[in-house]
Amino acid sequence: MVIKIFTFLLLALSVWAYFIPVKSLKDNVVDKDMPLVIFETAFMYTIDENSINRLVQASHAVKYESRDEMFDADIVLINSDKTKNFKSEKLKADLIVKRGNEYTLTNNVKYRRDDFMSLNTQELFYDDMKKIASNTKPFDAVYNNYLANGDTVYFDINNNFITSKNTHFEIKIDKKGKKWNI
Repeated sequence: MVIKIFTFLLLALSVWAYFIPVKSLKDNVVDKDMPLVIFETAFMYTIDENSINRLVQASHAVKYESRDEMFDADIVLINSDKTKNFKSEKLKADLIVKRGNEYTLTNNVKYRRDDFMSLNTQELFYDDMKKIASNTKPFDAVYNNYLANGDTVYFDINNNFITSKNTHFEIKIDKKGKKWNI
């Protein structure tokens, strides 16, 4: 009799368990962040009807659903606006993460605009649409042969506006003492 009750309970339990919904195993976080495409020794050109606007070179590039990651990357942004007085901007870093038009550069970051401005730091956030760059780590920069060191920097490239915290700025003075070269 006990065996019949035990068998009946097992049958009832298995029928009940059959109708319990099971969560999909696809909800795993690892599956959500799988790369879509991986490139080795990647080159990318962005071309419009007039010229080349952007050149990207990286040792590895990984395309995810929401971002692109580039390792040992160089990005050259060529100025197509004739009202601006520079030719190109160069971004270089060990790792560049691009989400939309926003770049996050980390490790050995170098920013250069033609020959008159360069910036070296360990991190840089750059918005390609607004042309604004900022960071939260110490930097050293050269602007028209003037040296600057500081803790953080923010510069609006379109409006030629630069701010920095705890900055040491060395200005070159004419040797005759007649004028300041600022």
